[in-house]
Amino acid sequence: MRILFIHSIGKYKYGGGERWVVKAAAGLQKAGHEVYLGGRSDSILLKEAAQAGIETEGFNIYSDLSLYQSYRIARFIRKNNIEVLISKRRDLGVAGIAAKMAGNPLVLTRSGSPPQRSIKKHIYLMRNLADGIITNTETIKKTYQDNGITEEDFIRVIYNGLTLNDNTKPFNFQEVFPGKKVILCLGRAVADKGYYYIIDALELLKDKLKDIIVYVIGDGKEREELVRYAESRGVGDLIFFAGYISQPDGYLKGCDLFVHASLYEGMPNAPMEAMAYGKPTIMTRVNGADELSDGGKFARLIPPADSKAIAQAIEEYFSNTDAFHRTAAEARDYVRKKFTVGVMIEQIEQFIGERSNKKV
Repeated sequence: MRILFIHSIGKYKYGGGERWVVKAAAGLQKAGHEVYLGGRSDSILLKEAAQAGIETEGFNIYSDLSLYQSYRIARFIRKNNIEVLISKRRDLGVAGIAAKMAGNPLVLTRSGSPPQRSIKKHIYLMRNLADGIITNTETIKKTYQDNGITEEDFIRVIYNGLTLNDNTKPFNFQEVFPGKKVILCLGRAVADKGYYYIIDALELLKDKLKDIIVYVIGDGKEREELVRYAESRGVGDLIFFAGYISQPDGYLKGCDLFVHASLYEGMPNAPMEAMAYGKPTIMTRVNGADELSDGGKFARLIPPADSKAIAQAIEEYFSNTDAFHRTAAEARDYVRKKFTVGVMIEQIEQFIGERSNKKV
């Protein structure tokens, strides 16, 4: 099949949703489909997609509705005989209208995180422009069902699949931070990833744990503000914002502890990867965290927006590392069996087939 992904994101933003779309596009291409990815010109997303061997096209979508971009996408659909269009939830208005203009290929929309606002608008667009919804947690599926999308099999939960590089060597943090225990965070440098609460937790810990440092991988619009906030709280020397790193596997392997303090998520990719590499993991109990950790069996779950809970969990790790590492070893096996790219691609193909038959 000829498949087009539409995924608009800022030039310098590259998080879990973007990793998913590149992974899904590459996996479907490997499975024999002809795949294209449309996104913002000169973005990290398109560069990563091109490196993965995916053909890309620039569509600069800046708003929920743009007839000009819909026209451009429609022209691309006709020119390349696109049979399936998979859009990011927020791009459904532009992409769905383009599909109508171009002859009505199958339209699926992916919702990788729970809608935080304008859910009525999203429901309206999904009812009128989409042929199906892909999401990655049962809780997101229930949110849509509770808001009126009740058609059987219209929503499919497909868990994110892992792409691991077991040959990558662990990053040697001791060369950069000698004598330090490294707590790794991976995610865009924005408030909803919970970094302000991590900084507040460090303020609570700075006199108790003097040999720790938090290493943050990810860029974002609040990076400089976060640096200033850490300095204002007297913990600027305990947290390091490394910016965007394309291949973070070695850093995941080299850290001592992984902490994910996000305020909301779909299925959190970064903790999944950390767990797959056998790293003790602390994460907030938001949306897909329970499904990822089997109700907290394979990771330490804490409430969101709670700096005291973050500090307490970190203290517990350093006071009982053996127990955390036993859990991490079990988590490694569990995650590697349940969350695989192969299963993810098979399920996407199956859903495309089912919804195509339904559309006919």
